[in-house]
Amino acid sequence: MSSVYIICCIVIAIAVLIFLTVKVKLHPFFALTTSAIVFGLLIGQNINDIMTAYAEGLGSTISGIGIVIAIGTVMGALMEKSGGAETMANAILRLTGKKHASLGLAITGYFVSIPVFCDSAFVLLSPLAKRLSRDTGTSMATMAIALSMGLHATHMLVPPTPGPLSVAGILGADLGMVILLGMVVSIPVVAVAMLAGKFLGQKYFYLPEELALETEEEKHQKHPGYVEAFLPILLPILLMLLRTVATLDSAPFGTGLVYDIFYSLGNTSVALLIGLIIAFITYRRIHPEDHKVWTFDGDVGEALKTAGQIVLIVGAGGAFATVLRLSDLEAIVTQAFSGVSLGILVPFIIGAIFRTAIGSGTVGMITAASMLLPLVDVLGFSTPIGLVIAMLACASGGFMVFHGNDDYFWVITSTSGMRPEVAYKIFPLISILQAITSFACVFVLYLIFL
Repeated sequence: MSSVYIICCIVIAIAVLIFLTVKVKLHPFFALTTSAIVFGLLIGQNINDIMTAYAEGLGSTISGIGIVIAIGTVMGALMEKSGGAETMANAILRLTGKKHASLGLAITGYFVSIPVFCDSAFVLLSPLAKRLSRDTGTSMATMAIALSMGLHATHMLVPPTPGPLSVAGILGADLGMVILLGMVVSIPVVAVAMLAGKFLGQKYFYLPEELALETEEEKHQKHPGYVEAFLPILLPILLMLLRTVATLDSAPFGTGLVYDIFYSLGNTSVALLIGLIIAFITYRRIHPEDHKVWTFDGDVGEALKTAGQIVLIVGAGGAFATVLRLSDLEAIVTQAFSGVSLGILVPFIIGAIFRTAIGSGTVGMITAASMLLPLVDVLGFSTPIGLVIAMLACASGGFMVFHGNDDYFWVITSTSGMRPEVAYKIFPLISILQAITSFACVFVLYLIFL
């Protein structure tokens, strides 16, 4: 089976996915499932192998993100009902002003995604984005772009998130320098996404439907204070950050009891569960009369119904990516680039190909780094700063193209209420802009230091 044929099959599968979601308006879960089956059949796999790979991908994705989405969705609902999200929104508005509310979200995403996975963080912060959208009258598309792409930037460029951390390890790049330059490069990457988001947000204007109306009772209800409102979000982030610091090679907290405490409490699910408990305590203080909140028909039950649908969509995105890997795409790309010397373009192009085809920026940049490692001396990246630049080039390629085979795409669309057909018009374009901006910054570093 030729490389050209497999690439054509990938293009067909992605076209089917876009057609079913945009034109047919089929539910994303079934659109992703259909596209995965079409691809598997086109490359000659039998239906049993296709469904086995699909099931494995679905299960592994849900096992990784399912509980986070469930807890985050419930916590968001409790924070919304208690007025905590409104309190946070007011705090951000005081700092940025109504005209620059999206800037506040972008900055929040920039910092939060350094210790926290971007999909977990978006679920956690989406109620805040919705509240800001309603309070300012700003398009929810603008808010979703600012938050999600702010998270996306540092997730791709700044350790300790797995992608950049793994690439730095593969190439032997200095971690401190990677973090420093990664944060610098992330600034224009966030800025270009936010600016594009303002334009596209107006073009595809919508407000979150569930917050469109506000009753007189809601207008006069009491709200939690700033500390009480922010604590369910900030404490889990702090715990996850402490876990990351505890696991560094320098072992700043040692290997005893303190390490065990931070390592355990910093587990993503545990940290979010602690935040959920705090959110529930706040909700009970604001609404002591609500004795059905935890029941099937209460706010928690309703939130879990929403979470279940989100989990299935995200899981299907991961399953689609797993079926794509049946094609041995890695071997095809490796063969295509063997012996080719394009300098800094090599890691960028490889990362871009894998992100576009498979849907994982982490896989894209790790694959690019693995292929680049034997060529480090030949391409002139052997110096300490050269290794850092090579790592950032791998990550830059991993930004694009962001679309429906990435589970983060479905996390954003599902939790922000954005229609898939609109998301397809927005996020692939912005991811390309982020990739080009990131690569341009890295190329400047390349010219300066190498």
